[in-house]
Amino acid sequence: MAVTTVGLAEAKNKLSELIGRVAQGEEITITRHDKAVAKLVPAKRASREEAIHAIEGILALRAKHPVKLTTKDILEFKNVGRR
Repeated sequence: MAVTTVGLAEAKNKLSELIGRVAQGEEITITRHDKAVAKLVPAKRASREEAIHAIEGILALRAKHPVKLTTKDILEFKNVGRR
């Protein structure tokens, strides 16, 4: 896994690019005055067991509280706060 060091000013200017690189598995160390102050690392992915447990919880909740949603409803919920 590659590790890259960038200064704080560069990190601020290139945050989107850096996040993209981190999403691909790279670790980025951010420095201020040549001292490491933060590290961007890929987020932990859920294990298969955690994912199955989450899905089971969602299915149980849906069975307990059935709600009929249309695709239009879902898209409206998705876009809430984005306007």
